[in-house]
Amino acid sequence: MAKERGLDPKDILRIGSVLCIICASIAFILSFVNMVTANKIAENEENEKRNAIISLFSSENIEYSSVDGVPESVNDIYKVTESGTMLGYCVSVAPSGFGGALNMMVGTDAQGAVIGVRIVSHSETPGLGSRIEGEGFLSQFIGKTGSDASGEPVDIISGSTISSRAVASGTYAAVAAVEQILTGGTANE
Repeated sequence: MAKERGLDPKDILRIGSVLCIICASIAFILSFVNMVTANKIAENEENEKRNAIISLFSSENIEYSSVDGVPESVNDIYKVTESGTMLGYCVSVAPSGFGGALNMMVGTDAQGAVIGVRIVSHSETPGLGSRIEGEGFLSQFIGKTGSDASGEPVDIISGSTISSRAVASGTYAAVAAVEQILTGGTANE
């Protein structure tokens, strides 16, 4: 039957071999590009994290270190100090929004009250969903503590309900994680 269409088994083998070589070449090129850019990507992610922490704590001279025993509800918790003085904690969370994960940093003071929220990256709808980055929306979380983490209502952005709720849930997850640290719960320093 292959002979009737003008393809003999040798042609099929030749075409298959060419496709395998093309696929292997592309895979090699992609792995090489990944190898070359992996360090730069990691460096950029570290810079984004540091810039978010600096903006939350309004200081260039901060030091931060990861806290052990991070709860599953958050990505990471950093203890933030300046000249040996405890400033607070910065929590990395990634709640699910309308367009995917919202990568956020939530800063708290040493007692666990929110001092600021920064959206590091998101895939929300431009225009409506991206309004979650606005200081007017994010400022409503300042001062929230562990007792508020039960879901105290927040002002939702009209037309961006899922994104707004994702920011609220991420903030409350961060506050609850810091509360666990302060009360000697799951996360240990």
